[in-house]
Amino acid sequence: MHVLDFILQSFQFDIPRTFPGHPALDENGRNSLRRLLIAYAQHNPSVGYCQAMNFFAGLLLLLMPEENAFWALVGIIDDYFGGYYTEEMIESQVDQLVFEELMRERFPKLVNHLDFLGVQVAWISGPWFLSIFVNMLPWESVLRIWDVLLYEGNRVMLFRTALALMELYGPAIVTTKDAGDAITLLQSLAGSTFDSSQLVLTACMGFLAITEAQLHKLREKHRPSVLEVVEERSKKGRVWKDSKGLATKLYSFKHDTSSLVKETKSTERPEDVAADADTSHLENSSHLENLLGGLAVDSEVDSLPDLQDQVVWLKVELCRLLEEKRSAILRAEELETALMEMVKQDNRLQLSARVDQLEQEVTELRQTLADKKEQETAMLQVLMRVEQEQRLTEDARLSAEQDVAAQKYAVHVLQEKYEKAMISLAQMEKRAVMAESMLEATLQYESGQNKAHQPPGSAHNQSSTQETPARRIGLFGLGWRDRNKGKPEESTESPRKEISNREVEQQPK
Repeated sequence: MHVLDFILQSFQFDIPRTFPGHPALDENGRNSLRRLLIAYAQHNPSVGYCQAMNFFAGLLLLLMPEENAFWALVGIIDDYFGGYYTEEMIESQVDQLVFEELMRERFPKLVNHLDFLGVQVAWISGPWFLSIFVNMLPWESVLRIWDVLLYEGNRVMLFRTALALMELYGPAIVTTKDAGDAITLLQSLAGSTFDSSQLVLTACMGFLAITEAQLHKLREKHRPSVLEVVEERSKKGRVWKDSKGLATKLYSFKHDTSSLVKETKSTERPEDVAADADTSHLENSSHLENLLGGLAVDSEVDSLPDLQDQVVWLKVELCRLLEEKRSAILRAEELETALMEMVKQDNRLQLSARVDQLEQEVTELRQTLADKKEQETAMLQVLMRVEQEQRLTEDARLSAEQDVAAQKYAVHVLQEKYEKAMISLAQMEKRAVMAESMLEATLQYESGQNKAHQPPGSAHNQSSTQETPARRIGLFGLGWRDRNKGKPEESTESPRKEISNREVEQQPK
């Protein structure tokens, strides 16, 4: 019952800090969150309640009804993250060692730089793994990661996402000169990972070789060392050996000191109690000095009359110191949250200024690109015109060449026809000369015959008859031959000159 009261007291600090200002987490939403965490604490007392579980439960309540959120929380913590949120947190420590080995294998330069700065990899990856990136990344990226994680049913996506963040922001971390600057810069850059698609793509495709089988081998490799460290720590830190444990005894003693005293007195005799108290005081004095942090309480302890009263007083002081430590831790967490909000706000201002500058540069580049396109369009139009003119000139040249060739062919044909005509004309002239010669011979023969057969008194008639054939011969026969002498040469030369003149005129300039 005291453990439940302690959990309820822890709720009072964590529930108001769960997504403050969200409309779904009003008074009724906080009551649902409180019932959900109490139900899980009773369902799994070995885990009870651990910080960051309030964010898991709050996230599930935003997505589903209360009962479904409870069973989803049970499946996530008990099945997917078994051993993560127990008192020893063994599986969480094992995964941190596994992730550090993967980091040294894939990003040796980055790990060497972190070692030089004195930053352990677990300081960075521990909050990521324990919170499953809630409040570490933007909402959209967190939900995308949870989708893959719940779909695959294992913790492989945790390692892939963490390695993807290291790949994206590792070059920026290497430039830091201080451990605080490195951690703050990485947290700030991770909180501004708004491109969830790039993150998930880098995680799933860039680190596809990270499988559950590989992680299982690495866990089996590092688990013995973690168990050994936990065992040694439990031996050295055991101050009050009891079945309930130190924290439960101290909390019970603070709220009800009489019950513890009665329990001790009822189980042992007074002299045994004094002897055991003396022995336990002697054995555990060094541990108490370390736990009290070097407080100067020796004088007050010596002033108490009884050893049992001294033990009771030391327990009260120890409980008070534990409460103060818890309050200081809570206050430090609140201050860290406020500081992170300030850093995020500052980064947002810087990012907005950078975005404005980039938008202006993009606008200028677009304007320059538009001008370039206009110039290219004008040049293309000029080139098209030049090509068109070249085509027209080439077509005109080809048509002129074709015309010249056709004219040459026509001249050649005409020349051949002319030569054939001249040959025919020459043949006709020869035939005409032969016909005239034959006609002249015939006429002479006929005149000779007529002279031989006519009487002498008919001389006048003969002279008239001789004049008439002579006239006929002058009209048709010998007179035409005499007129055409020398003309063939002139007629042959004039067409040839005319044809040559036409060829010269028709040649392309």
